[in-house]
Amino acid sequence: MRLLEPTLGIALREAVSRSDGGFPSMLVDVLESHDELVVKANVPGTTKEQLEIHYEKDILTLKAEIPAENAPEQGKFLLRERTNGSVSRTFRLPFAIDAERAVAEYQNGVLILTLPKLESAKPRQIEIH
Repeated sequence: MRLLEPTLGIALREAVSRSDGGFPSMLVDVLESHDELVVKANVPGTTKEQLEIHYEKDILTLKAEIPAENAPEQGKFLLRERTNGSVSRTFRLPFAIDAERAVAEYQNGVLILTLPKLESAKPRQIEIH
């Protein structure tokens, strides 16, 4: 499980889940703005039908089924590094999101999730009287 938790200031601490090769099985960027969180995940070789997105409480899970590519009849692989099979990433988000207004897009092998923050999770200025 990969965790995103707030730490001092605006930095995020990450405990990274790794595949056997020492690299995450699904490469992800997570960007935070005042109003939303944007998650970009590399899932090349998939279609949007092979992707799943689950959000419950503060846990976001991305899953993909990447089909295996067979060697041509007249050849063999000399090097094979690209991932295939089921891959997933799980994050504990540092604040609540408005799942009803979340938007998911899939373009050129990249899943882009725009996750608006709930109003109660947005930073506010408190006026002094």
